[in-house]
Amino acid sequence: MKHSTAKIVILFYVVLIILGLALLCLPVSRRPGYEFSVMHNLFTAVSSACVIGLSTVDVPQYYTYFGRCVMLLLLQVGALGYMLISMAVVLVIGQIPLKDRRIMQDLFDINSFSDLKKLLHKVIVFVFGIELIGAIILTLSFWRDYSFPLAVFHGVFNSITSFCNAGYSSFSNSMESYANSPVVLYTLAILLVLGGVGFFVLVDIYDKYKNKNIHISLHSKIVLSFTAGLVAFGFLYFFFSKEMGILSGNSLVYSVNNSFFTATSVRTAGFNSVSAYILNDISKTVIMFLMAIGGAPGSTSNGLKVTTLALVLIFVLATLRNREDYVIFKRRIPYDLIKKGLLIFVVYSVTLTLFVITMVLIEESTQRPIDAMFEAISAFSTVGFSLGITEKLSTAGKIVDMLAMIVGRVGILTILLFTVNSVTKKRNIQYPETRILVG
Repeated sequence: MKHSTAKIVILFYVVLIILGLALLCLPVSRRPGYEFSVMHNLFTAVSSACVIGLSTVDVPQYYTYFGRCVMLLLLQVGALGYMLISMAVVLVIGQIPLKDRRIMQDLFDINSFSDLKKLLHKVIVFVFGIELIGAIILTLSFWRDYSFPLAVFHGVFNSITSFCNAGYSSFSNSMESYANSPVVLYTLAILLVLGGVGFFVLVDIYDKYKNKNIHISLHSKIVLSFTAGLVAFGFLYFFFSKEMGILSGNSLVYSVNNSFFTATSVRTAGFNSVSAYILNDISKTVIMFLMAIGGAPGSTSNGLKVTTLALVLIFVLATLRNREDYVIFKRRIPYDLIKKGLLIFVVYSVTLTLFVITMVLIEESTQRPIDAMFEAISAFSTVGFSLGITEKLSTAGKIVDMLAMIVGRVGILTILLFTVNSVTKKRNIQYPETRILVG
């Protein structure tokens, strides 16, 4: 990505937020009897465009169907933003950096701009195809409780928001009313996972299956294995927890279904089938860990990313074993990628810490520190899982939340590219080497 492309990414989301704010401020977007508030609408526009799901109002009660359709449009465009920007760069600017071109070629056999267009076309088809299938299944499930038009609305809304890994639900209590509906829970869970593994992984699996080639790319292997590992970790924890697990006195089927759904949702989205108010501090800490990691690159989710976590772990293991090669799945990772992963890890951690400290200090008089931490991590990791304190935040707290959402969605690397000169001058001077004590 070039310096100019970073500006395009930032400008894209700024314009999207402004347009969303303008539409949400229209009287037709708000239900009669509710007070007009620029802050509410701005927060909703930022949260929707950044594909998160935090809200300062009860969305189904505050916004009309038109308003929620505006939110849905913001979510969809925001989730596909990077793909749309890539298409614009190819068609308008007509070039992509050499490094990116080589990566695309290695992963997806991309040799020309026309091949890249085909890849992006596949991505668009996959996204809308998956969302359509999800909407049909959910509509049939909701039809038992609502009229067909309402069931269609709820089915489409929740299918799009779940695949986009946003926390918005068309119901005021999220999915708590469907905690005993395996069809709804597993449909949403599958949509969340598919959206979270990334567009390129889906295309890679499809192409390999179509060509009867069982060997997927290393990128896909890392994403799928780490995603499965994190979901399994979350599932085991929640299954044995006192909130929704087998130890809470719930049935085995209920515990399995809701533990799996929660494990998939809290990583990248904000749906909940069990009330967030019953979570203890240990559960909140586990969820914060899962939220901070997030999904995969090129997906609808954000966070540190599973591939960055993989690079950090590869580096740590290689260092502990005193090895100079960084190997995973019998493939050697270039050192420049390891450095990039470490850079993202450090910058992400520092930035997240700053947002957490700021939120805790601002809200210390009204909110518990762990709840303020939870809110900041949920916003910065673009998850949208809420403990119900978002609407209770002070104006300063809401501004911090919005800044965290924007920075989290635009991405650390994009911010660095925008703020730091991309041209590095080569130094001809070499300073003397020395050592310091470590540990």
